[in-house]
Amino acid sequence: MRRERRHPPLPPILWYCLRAHWIAGLLPLFFLTEISRAGLAAATAAFLLGVLLDRAGTERPGWHRLSTPLVLATALAASADFFAGSRDLLSAVTLLVLGVQSVKFLLPKTTRDGWQLCAVSFLEFLAAAAVSSEIQFALFLLLFLGLSAGAMWALHLEEEAELREAAAEVLPGFAVRLLSLAAVAGFAMTAVLFVAIPRIGIGHILRHLSRSAGLPGFSDTITLRDVTSAKTDRRVAARIEFPELAPSTVPTDLYLRGAVYSRFDGSRWRRGGTPLVGVSRSGFYYLAGSPPTGGPLSTAEIVLEPASHPALFVYGTPVTIEGDLGHLWTDLAGSYSFQEPLRSAVRYRVRFAQGGSSREKLLPAARDGALALPPGMEDVRGLAERIAAGAGTDREKAERLLSHFRSGFRYTLDDPAGTVQEFLFVRKAGYCEHYATGLALLLRSAGIPARVAAGYLGGEWSAPGNYLIVRQSDAHAWTEGWIEGRWVTLDATPPAGGDSPFSVKTGLLGIYLDWARQRWNKYVINYSLKMQAEAVSRSWTAVRRARWSLRDRIRGWEGLPRGRTAGAAAVVSACAVSLAWILRKRFRPPVLFGTGRAGERLPRSYGRLLKFLASKGLRRSPGTTLEEMLDRAVQGSPLLAEEAGRFLRLYHLDRFGPRPLPEEESREAARLAVRLRRGLSRPGAT
Repeated sequence: MRRERRHPPLPPILWYCLRAHWIAGLLPLFFLTEISRAGLAAATAAFLLGVLLDRAGTERPGWHRLSTPLVLATALAASADFFAGSRDLLSAVTLLVLGVQSVKFLLPKTTRDGWQLCAVSFLEFLAAAAVSSEIQFALFLLLFLGLSAGAMWALHLEEEAELREAAAEVLPGFAVRLLSLAAVAGFAMTAVLFVAIPRIGIGHILRHLSRSAGLPGFSDTITLRDVTSAKTDRRVAARIEFPELAPSTVPTDLYLRGAVYSRFDGSRWRRGGTPLVGVSRSGFYYLAGSPPTGGPLSTAEIVLEPASHPALFVYGTPVTIEGDLGHLWTDLAGSYSFQEPLRSAVRYRVRFAQGGSSREKLLPAARDGALALPPGMEDVRGLAERIAAGAGTDREKAERLLSHFRSGFRYTLDDPAGTVQEFLFVRKAGYCEHYATGLALLLRSAGIPARVAAGYLGGEWSAPGNYLIVRQSDAHAWTEGWIEGRWVTLDATPPAGGDSPFSVKTGLLGIYLDWARQRWNKYVINYSLKMQAEAVSRSWTAVRRARWSLRDRIRGWEGLPRGRTAGAAAVVSACAVSLAWILRKRFRPPVLFGTGRAGERLPRSYGRLLKFLASKGLRRSPGTTLEEMLDRAVQGSPLLAEEAGRFLRLYHLDRFGPRPLPEEESREAARLAVRLRRGLSRPGAT
């Protein structure tokens, strides 16, 4: 790579491709990780300065003397970062690698240095892969594979002295096509290996490495404004597929519950005081409850985005929860949670009943907690008694209390009530938290255990991916009442519809981009051995179905007349023979002209020249020699005629001489054949 070398330099495209590969590992580190921005900036500056010095061919003795102190300073900085800074081993090691890479950027480079810088770039790419869960990583992978092909080519040409002279003949257009093909082929091979090689699910590992900022909300307490404050956030909270759905069920009408609150002190809801217990599990299956009798079950595959809370979201009454989720906990009141807050997206499957849990006994302590009213709520109790007067069953009472909010109340963001009593008796205007709290207190006043649940309702349906997009803006609070031996969802909040200030319309392009992200999370980040086994099972089932279908068709042919069956077989055979003859004729190398070593094939450069002449209308025929074809082709071009004469002289020596050409003259003949073909391809050359 140094200017003092006497062999022809690399083609510009390969020279820049090699250096682009050296810095390609920095791109995913910058865009997809939180590695030190100062270290990345220093490495980028060293790279740009090194490119300028490489082009100038500077010897740089001063940089040689500074290289060792700079590496030692980098090692000290990495140690300080590990023991007193980020305290993250991956971050400290990456900082050390960046320092060594920066020093090598500034020094003169031999072929050995080029290989080392390629290895450093690969290590940086692996570091980014270890902590990244973004779909943009696929684009960086495609770029890295393409640049890797060009870098390997450039270093190979530098190492092989006998090919250095031919390096100057590399066509830029051909190089671009080859590198693009190598990138696509490498990406496809990576995808095949990704599907074929058994894995345990990278999502579980990323949960311990990722440092992504999580979505807020759904803590142990909520006030009359916490859920609505989350609705101003447009970020995606979950993407949900429904492999099985009960008849007449609309996904956007399902309540995705994240937390249940049963204790109210007049201004704030808190979770129940019962201790958390572990959810029993068998392998990847968590046994959440017993299935209801007589009702259909539905299945939802949920991908939760990183969150600052440990809540696990479920639909209805979960029966089983499937996934690699570690320890799960429940308060036995409808809330489920992880061991710790989510640090990366997690995928799991919930099998649930929609109509509430099967009949069960409500423990006395839980019943008392779900009936308690804070002090000073006598007016609320009186209102509930007036509304529910004359109702016989708890269901009739709940329906009357729910209908009380259908008129005279309004959903507003501008002038909500400050307290629940102001909401019920004075302003009658508020958020979903006001409606959920008001209904829960009225139910309790009427003797019906009630609680407030928080989670998500609605969302945007993705038609291309056939899944539901749930955003923070879909956050919602509602009421659950204990009626006829089960918890029943009761929502007093009026539907906002399309006029809601929190509704989000992604647009067609955004829907397809979100579909790509959903597929990335499902089949890359959270791809597991179980999913791999399911894919193999589906493929095997498809193969068996195709075999059965083919067998049925063959059996159907048995009823045809023998003459018609024989005719079909003859047509298929004729087509196969014709295709084989066409392929053989197209890819067979040209036979030698003249009377030399007959039957031998032309070298590739000679053969390509003959094929090019044939494409220009100078087709060979019996008795036509190569000299006659070239003379006709180069008429009117003295420069090409001179090169054609030199080529023919070497050609005759090679084909009809007593011994093969020396290596140097053989390369000269090949180069002349390339120049003739390129010269004749220009407009007006023939």
